[in-house]
Amino acid sequence: MKTNKLPIVFAFDDNYALPASIAIASLIENKLPSTQYEIIIFHDGLKKKVKKLMESICPIRWIKLEKNIFKNAPITSSWPKSVYYRLLIADLLPEYDKIIWSDVDVLFCNDLSNIYNMELNDADWAGVIAERADDKNGIHSHFPENKKEFIYMSGFMVVNAKQWRNKKMFQRFMYTIDKYKESLRMFDLEVLNLSCDKIAPVPFEYCVLENIYANEDITKAKEYPWLKNVYAHKILEKAKKNPVIIHYAGKNPKIWLRSYDDIPQYYWHYIEQSPFYNPELYHPNWFTYIKNFILWILIKICPVKKWRKRLKNNLIYKKIK
Repeated sequence: MKTNKLPIVFAFDDNYALPASIAIASLIENKLPSTQYEIIIFHDGLKKKVKKLMESICPIRWIKLEKNIFKNAPITSSWPKSVYYRLLIADLLPEYDKIIWSDVDVLFCNDLSNIYNMELNDADWAGVIAERADDKNGIHSHFPENKKEFIYMSGFMVVNAKQWRNKKMFQRFMYTIDKYKESLRMFDLEVLNLSCDKIAPVPFEYCVLENIYANEDITKAKEYPWLKNVYAHKILEKAKKNPVIIHYAGKNPKIWLRSYDDIPQYYWHYIEQSPFYNPELYHPNWFTYIKNFILWILIKICPVKKWRKRLKNNLIYKKIK
């Protein structure tokens, strides 16, 4: 039965509050009048101020997770433990048989009801295809144990939650993490691709990578060589012109951390509206430059790790305003 009430789950920490607010604001702004989202955020201890400011955008359901759930899972600075929180989605939301998951480094440009109402049948989840599983020129790690034709991106997922619960998928995910933890490089993506029996494809419009969207000639995008082995050129062009979701992955610094002149106007529109907007970040004065330089020096020479962390949290690009 089709529905216009959509549960959508995000996860982030305090440092990602700005892009998360932009993702959620764009989601709300671009929905159809008939669509109702239940926005759910998994976290392991967000600041009260962050939660309050997020709730100024729209109602939010908060679910706090235990910090040690994934204590033995491999992580890096680019892939913190919160990337694994999507693996809990079915068990933490037993009232839903189907749930959307999205990363927060995205911009929503259209309504999600059509993709939410897709038939999953016996697929464990649906996602956008990244590349062929046997393509040695791609960016993702290739596991011989993955017998699927394609590798799927996990930044946007339509999850068959009922099936995950019936198949006890969380236990399977944890087994995969333990078995392959020395080989995992894109952690949640690889765990999901290795653990799930069947994944359904979602159109590329739901994960238009920034390099594809920003390049006038999409063949110049670094992802094009491996995407062209999956998608016809005209399909990528169509997605670029009419994206449902733009995903800011694969390019550094992230779009919200760039200088004012390097941020496109369509994204700047959401930055200015965000309750986390900090003008000093984009229009710094000399005092800001001097303060950050002094803090940077102190971080380098400070002998105590916890003090270094406190100093780092006072840098202007980390500070929650």
